[in-house]
Amino acid sequence: MACNNKLTDDILQSCDDLPRKGLKGSSAVIINYDDIDFTSTTSSGATVSSLTLQSGKTGYKLEWFKELGNAGAVYAPNSEDIDGFTASFASRLTTNSTENSERANEIKNGLFVMVVRTKYVGNDGLDEFKIYGFENGLRLSEMTHNTNENSAGFAFTLSTEEGAVEQYPYYTFLETDYATSKASYDALFAEA
Repeated sequence: MACNNKLTDDILQSCDDLPRKGLKGSSAVIINYDDIDFTSTTSSGATVSSLTLQSGKTGYKLEWFKELGNAGAVYAPNSEDIDGFTASFASRLTTNSTENSERANEIKNGLFVMVVRTKYVGNDGLDEFKIYGFENGLRLSEMTHNTNENSAGFAFTLSTEEGAVEQYPYYTFLETDYATSKASYDALFAEA
């Protein structure tokens, strides 16, 4: 097994490529981990160039208000196992409807991958789409509901499971070019 344990390029600052925080828009695509066809999905390093779902499967749109969606990663050193990153995605089910109680139950029992659009898009929009939980999926790590808080919705966090790590803090989804990547994202990566 070849492991890269050396720096391979410069780390430079550019006035033409300034950082931007936050997620773009007010939605993401949530995909059941088991619905991904990993034998047909292609990746190289931290880039996924084809995110393929099993036949007849689709991702689902997850919407939120304002800036109530957030994705991130934390370095997770381990003295007894492989070091890596733990990823997370936090958002809300906005109301305490019966429908959202059903979704809360499904989220509680599921394993997911999140695809988000970041406000940081890089050159030509090639860094806009990020994937969290690509290697091991994300499970529900926290969900709260209180009729007097969060507008009575369900605040929740999906996270890398304890003991698991991701090789990269996130993967970038780039299928040929920006337009092709956006078309796949907008189609929820659905496979016929």
